Amino acid sequence: MERLLKVPNHRSSIFYGWFVVAGCSLVVFGVTGGLFSFGVFLQPMTEDFGWSRASLSLAFGVTFMISGLLRPLAGYLADVYSPKVTALIGVAIMGTTLLLLPLVDNLFQLYSIFIVMSIGITFGTEPILIKIVSQWFYERRGLTLGLVSGSGSFGGMILVPATSTVLVALSWRESYLFLGGVLLILVLPIGAWLIKNHPQDSGLSPFGQLSEDISEDGRKTSITNQTAKIDATFKEALRSSFFWKLTFGYFV
Repeated sequence: MERLLKVPNHRSSIFYGWFVVAGCSLVVFGVTGGLFSFGVFLQPMTEDFGWSRASLSLAFGVTFMISGLLRPLAGYLADVYSPKVTALIGVAIMGTTLLLLPLVDNLFQLYSIFIVMSIGITFGTEPILIKIVSQWFYERRGLTLGLVSGSGSFGGMILVPATSTVLVALSWRESYLFLGGVLLILVLPIGAWLIKNHPQDSGLSPFGQLSEDISEDGRKTSITNQTAKIDATFKEALRSSFFWKLTFGYFV
């Protein structure tokens, strides 16, 4: 007998999708907020090592460039495997590389660490997490996606002054340790706990799902039919001019 997935009464209880939104927002908060904090390290690191500001700025610029180029790959991995795992791997990579930065003593080491960090940044930023939230909400989708995207700016508002405070009180090395700790001790475990890829994994349906019952065998048909107009495979996206405009628009 088919097991039926029932639509919960969203008015009588808190829909679990809101906890997924919170987890995804926390990941964007940590990763994007950490990115916004990089500017505070320019002066202390150039003074400490005698490097030019241009050489250090190049490391940041290369990181953003590689991150942009890797976004299609990140989306492909999220489609084929798991968007949650992809995003959390990104958090782990970025957190670990931040912990390694205080150990650098030459530009080669610095560039190498930032190149690896770009992978974590790519996997842990909005596109992957927006994919997860979209699976949970048909109604309120604009609101939930706005919350996830906006959490990056909020992360900058909180983490930039916090990082600057640690830098002034201690040093730039402790500031990198602080950012890495935020990602590995706070963001990673809470994100792993709250985020789930699909509502069907918990026996739920997306918020705003119209049908009352969705069979386990038919769930893909029921849900996919409602999103077929906006979904495309990776190969189909590569043949779309809109895809390439979005990709190259990242660098403009």
